Amino acid sequence: MTNNWKYILLMATAFPTAAAFAQSGDAGKRALDLERYEEAKSIYKKQLNDKNADNAYYTLGDIYLKTDKLDSAAYYFNQGLAKNKKSALNFAGLGKLAMEQGNRAEAEKNFDQALKQSKSKDAAVLIAVAEAYINADKRTEADLQKAVEHLKTAVQRDKNNAAAYILLGDAQLELKKGGEAMTAYDNAIRIDANNPKAYLRRGQLYTRSRNYTEAEQAFQKATSIDANYAPAYRDLGELYYFAGQYDKALSTFQKYVDLAENTPETKAKYASFLFLTKNYDKTLAEVQEVLKTDPNNTVMNRLQAYSYMELGQPEKALQAMEGYLQKVDKSKLIAEDYEYYGRILSKNNQHAKATENLQKAVDMSPEKVELYQELANAYAKAGQYDKAVAVFDKKRERTEPSNADYYYVGNIYMQAGAEAREAKNEQKALEYFKKADETYANVTTSNPTYAYGHYWRAIANANIDLDNSKGLAKPHFEEFVKLASAEPDKFKAALIDANNYLAYYYYDIQPNRELAVKHYQEVLKLDPANAQAKTALAEINKTPAKKK
Repeated sequence: MTNNWKYILLMATAFPTAAAFAQSGDAGKRALDLERYEEAKSIYKKQLNDKNADNAYYTLGDIYLKTDKLDSAAYYFNQGLAKNKKSALNFAGLGKLAMEQGNRAEAEKNFDQALKQSKSKDAAVLIAVAEAYINADKRTEADLQKAVEHLKTAVQRDKNNAAAYILLGDAQLELKKGGEAMTAYDNAIRIDANNPKAYLRRGQLYTRSRNYTEAEQAFQKATSIDANYAPAYRDLGELYYFAGQYDKALSTFQKYVDLAENTPETKAKYASFLFLTKNYDKTLAEVQEVLKTDPNNTVMNRLQAYSYMELGQPEKALQAMEGYLQKVDKSKLIAEDYEYYGRILSKNNQHAKATENLQKAVDMSPEKVELYQELANAYAKAGQYDKAVAVFDKKRERTEPSNADYYYVGNIYMQAGAEAREAKNEQKALEYFKKADETYANVTTSNPTYAYGHYWRAIANANIDLDNSKGLAKPHFEEFVKLASAEPDKFKAALIDANNYLAYYYYDIQPNRELAVKHYQEVLKLDPANAQAKTALAEINKTPAKKK
């Protein structure tokens, strides 16, 4: 399955299996397999007055449920029960609807009724109930185990039900039982050797286990069975993306778009893929085209805000993001929403609000360590330096600190020190600058030849020793000059600072005319127009050198 991949998070509710539709007519089933949902609706609506009405009402309700049109889903499930008050499938449908609405008690009540009416003998009903547990919001391992039990019963009742085996594989895969999942998919292929969905699932399993060669072969097998099987091109495009084959990824995903139904859902997937491949201009164009006819499309409103941010237009991003947040069900927000909103707010100088949202992103995805730096920076910009440092402490619980981490924490202490000094709180300022030096020292200890580590320590010490009387910065500037002088263009600005400091030190603090001149001359080599060095050398030259 691919629903843990980043681009899926940008999309509307996916159609994970459609397994419960297996008992429908061939045309309807094929339309669903090809993700041609409007076509499927048309087919099933024509069956509402025939002997398959039970299944047609359920299938229509299920399509609307999975496209977040809950009122329409309820209508068809209830109409199915109005036509047949013992309709087990439509009781299962109402259970799925209640589960989607977060009403577990009501869901279980309807599932019990569905199983009672069918005496737990109808594979389609067992599949429908199992699918609800697999797709449940905040689903638990116990939910997945229930799904497995129902599906095992389903295949006992109908040993040739390939769709039941596919869904059983999905449940086992979510339980991290890859071997059992593959066995289930293989059983589906044994029953129906030309089932492209079974090969699609095999490819998805191989993708999750990072066996990309086998995954590619499985997806290609699906398309060789059915050249119009759009989902396989979608997953194959994703696979090429993760393999770094971006041109191939885009062309393959374009094939998916060409074959899939021309709906907002398909466009949402394409826009998501364009966004993932950093085609932000194209993403925005696709998004805005859809929003003309579907202004409340969740995914498109989300991607519009994200794209403006990535295109360096934070004001438009803020307007788009706040419009999106007004429209979306808050329970549907994902960690990336809070992450982008936080970043957008920060760019619009709303730092306090930025920290609130970035903190939510971290809480939802604590394993995403790159978020910690974003949050720490936002706290620092809001003047909450202790909280900024605390964020890095939390990050350290998840991963070993890097030199970059020490650099950012040191910078936070430097900002805090500068602010305290400006507020005339010298004691607090000195505490922060000493903390900065201690933090930067971690860099010079772990990587003593990293020139900038010594430069940062020098700057921290120059702020501790404001009048330079103790020369605290001197050894660090000297070590920096020694390491950086071999690449003057790379370190130009910092070398000017370091040589100016050392020249001043030897001119005014510990007089040494020769060394003072030497360092000022180094400054002028780097910056011939440097006024400080020119003035100082002119002053030095007024005083004759002492005779030895």
